Amino acid sequence: MSQINVLIAVDALGAVVSGNLQGNVYLIDTNKFMGSNAEGNSELVTSCHDEDTIVWTVAPIDPGINVVISSFTGDIVTQNICIPKKQDGEGLTWKGTVVAPSPLPTSNTQYSVVLSIDGTQMAFDPFLSIVPTSQSLAAK
Repeated sequence: MSQINVLIAVDALGAVVSGNLQGNVYLIDTNKFMGSNAEGNSELVTSCHDEDTIVWTVAPIDPGINVVISSFTGDIVTQNICIPKKQDGEGLTWKGTVVAPSPLPTSNTQYSVVLSIDGTQMAFDPFLSIVPTSQSLAAK
């Protein structure tokens, strides 16, 4: 299918000072008009189809603070919908392929991204919205 890139921009200093990522992480993806919503905050809902590849990349707004993705948890992992894997030695980029369950979820599927900010672990919880493809509609 297609590749969807998700950028995770982090106000790492704000997160360290406040002790959490609430209001300090901003997500955008490359879907444009496809249907993703809530861009610009931590609750991004990325629309995707079966077999889409999602690439997550983290970038600190303040380049003096080290931020990496440590892991992914939540329903996309436990339900084997998408199992992101680290793509580089640092943990800046992770990639996973969507395997849509049958039947498709009737609501958005939440997951957690665990970030390490200068060694401190913090998480936030965006969503995937799995949209039926024309093939899955034809099978119904």
